[in-house]
Amino acid sequence: MTTGALPTESAVRAALSKVDDPEIGKPITDLGMVKSVAVNDDASVDVTVYLTTSGCPMRTEISGRVERAIADVPGVGTVRVDLDVMNDEQRTELRKKLRGDKAEPVIPFAQPGSLTRVYAVASGKGGVGKSSVTVNLATALAERGLSVGVLDADIYGHSVPRMLGSDAKPTQVERMIMPPISHGVRFISIGQFTDGNTPVTWRGPMLHRALQQFLADVYWGDLDILLLDLPPGTGDVAISIAQLIPGAE
Repeated sequence: MTTGALPTESAVRAALSKVDDPEIGKPITDLGMVKSVAVNDDASVDVTVYLTTSGCPMRTEISGRVERAIADVPGVGTVRVDLDVMNDEQRTELRKKLRGDKAEPVIPFAQPGSLTRVYAVASGKGGVGKSSVTVNLATALAERGLSVGVLDADIYGHSVPRMLGSDAKPTQVERMIMPPISHGVRFISIGQFTDGNTPVTWRGPMLHRALQQFLADVYWGDLDILLLDLPPGTGDVAISIAQLIPGAE
């Protein structure tokens, strides 16, 4: 049981400002995710947090982060966290905060002011370890504190989700796709949208459009490094990547 002065609502909100959404990587207070805060006479605190979607895979993680942050505020007793879901208007406002009010999404890594280094891991033949190099390099960089993303551009032989040990699916908020995070790495793969190892036989324009969506529609956040796991050879994927991200190395 706590003694002394009751905690203030401003102190609780200050603690919540240090809680980042695990998918977006920004404070939940900045994202408009805090619906209400109530400090009761017995020093208990009730807080309601908005989820971006009803099926949010991070609901338990978000609830835990909020509870731990509030519990650390001096004088706080019991903490109760309730979850609600954003309506369409709130999701639209969230998208505008993250992406601006652009009619069509753009590829952030192709913009002149982009600070993200983009590296394409490629080889003329298959089976030489491109995906292994990509995943191990990504996790090693993440362990060093860098913000890292991996795009599994091997549409035909996707393997990044399996190598990262994750079967998590992306979350869609309006026209944005929130990529899962595994071992500190954000990643997206066509394997997250197909059943099992179902082969994908796209070519030309369909393949180009899929890569464009992965680069523009996915909310990658402020990445330091984006790694592209390319299929073997110098076919459609390599050509599309060169067109979509001319500055890739």
